[in-house]
Amino acid sequence: MPTPLRLLPVFGLVLLLGAGAAGASEPRFCVDPPHDAPCPVFPEDLPEFSEFFEYMLVSGKIQRPFDEFAWQAFVALNWPETAPGRGGPPAGWRGFARRDQVFGRDIARSACPAGLVGAEVVVTDLEQVDGNALIDRNGNYIVYETRLNRVAEAYILDNALNTRAGIEAAGAGIAFPQGRDAARPASVLVKTAWQILPGPRPDIITAAGLIVVPPERSASGKTLCLSAPLGLVGMHVVTKVASGHGEEWIWATFERRDNAPEARNARGINSIYAQELFPGGCAAPEETGTDYLFYDRARPDLPTNAPPSAPARWAETPPLAVSGTDGQPLHPTQVVRCWEVFEPTRATNALWQDKLAGTPLAQYMLISAQWRGANKSPLFEHGELPRYLSNVTMETYLQADPTGTCLGCHAEARTSAGQPSDFTYLLRDVVN
Repeated sequence: MPTPLRLLPVFGLVLLLGAGAAGASEPRFCVDPPHDAPCPVFPEDLPEFSEFFEYMLVSGKIQRPFDEFAWQAFVALNWPETAPGRGGPPAGWRGFARRDQVFGRDIARSACPAGLVGAEVVVTDLEQVDGNALIDRNGNYIVYETRLNRVAEAYILDNALNTRAGIEAAGAGIAFPQGRDAARPASVLVKTAWQILPGPRPDIITAAGLIVVPPERSASGKTLCLSAPLGLVGMHVVTKVASGHGEEWIWATFERRDNAPEARNARGINSIYAQELFPGGCAAPEETGTDYLFYDRARPDLPTNAPPSAPARWAETPPLAVSGTDGQPLHPTQVVRCWEVFEPTRATNALWQDKLAGTPLAQYMLISAQWRGANKSPLFEHGELPRYLSNVTMETYLQADPTGTCLGCHAEARTSAGQPSDFTYLLRDVVN
């Protein structure tokens, strides 16, 4: 790991351990007692969330409640995968409304109605937030879907925030409901990243998918309605709670354990004090004995975290990632992880993976849970901890960028009318 440069005294680097930061002495696998086994109960609030802006570094003691909250949420949202057939478990994220449904622009329903039959995931997002595509080692794109729980959906519909008139009427008062308990549940937003599978995979979270490719993105110039089995490779879970500074949401992100290796110059989450974090980019590891979805260990010479060099277009048959210039297959993306997973978070992951052994959820890991815990400053523009957080399947090319922060990025979110949209970009494209 590179040695961080000394921080100028003007930033006043401190680490305070407040009473609100302490985690439980024993792991809490469920919100409800006795806490000793995973359960389908979603954590609606996090009482350990301190109300004071008192941190600039992250310790294991500080981070543990947030990591446990993230795992509790991830398990509850994916409970059908954990306990199939146990008396009709809750639908989790599968029961949430798709973004396109809530905002009245369900392209799939108009362009591919036959493909909707039996589809559990309906994809219209074909690229990442920076406009670039991610290509796996099979030569296929990773695709994305966004969903809202019933609390967030109802807030939008009840306030007509799916219309321009409703957004303008709301002015600066947009504020999604905060969670307190089962009687006052939290607003929850979920974004998922999916790999097109060549065949069945009972060991991971899978779904029957419909991918809608508009004419301008297909090599043929025609709308494509592609039905395919999908495997989950990444998941953002964003929850608005009442405690602490939960009005700025808790940002948790998960990935498959075999997505990508850590870069040779990967930095720890507290190693943020440098003029340039990754001079020359995030380097390939010296060697790795593991096969990864997004890293070819036989080709360490390939550039890392580089977006496609030509316009990304979709073929009708695999490999689906082709150049819009000459129609030739695009090279898979060689991905490395720029930021290390915090060692205490690794320990929490190991506990949960052991408890979930034999289920698809054991193949996933928490990258981190981000929250507002610091005062805003030139270094911590939005006071988020950890300062940087990204998912290699959703923010592949932003990991080394100052904007590679979930809370920080969404703090700038605005509606189509220009007012703050409570940390969500869902209201950015509402025009009618």
